[in-house]
Amino acid sequence: MKKSLLFALALLPVSAFAQQVDPCLSKENAQEMSACAEARYRESEEKLAQTHAALLKQIPSKDEDGIPYKAVKRQMDKAQSAWENFVDADCKAIAIYNRGSALRGIEYFSCMRVHTDQRIHDLSRFVRAPKS
Repeated sequence: MKKSLLFALALLPVSAFAQQVDPCLSKENAQEMSACAEARYRESEEKLAQTHAALLKQIPSKDEDGIPYKAVKRQMDKAQSAWENFVDADCKAIAIYNRGSALRGIEYFSCMRVHTDQRIHDLSRFVRAPKS
């Protein structure tokens, strides 16, 4: 009983890891992997644009109740721009590090997607659900 329980527990991390493996890694060659990684990143990029737009849309366009909403929107745009610059620099550093590697493209686009998915998660916490 104890041995089977230990064996089952030992398999948990493996199955959890298998679910997190990038599906692009199963492609035939590095070029296909890179194209897959770029496509996945572009999907995340579009979702981020929608999430950011939804967040800005829910903020009033006029200042009210002593809250400078125009300034809030400007700061959000400034923060988004700074985030984009950070991600660009971070992922370019990874690409430079992998210069000459067949996996350079997948490393770059995977980096971009991971950052973008995290940003979507971060911004989504503030987006209110539409009223029915």
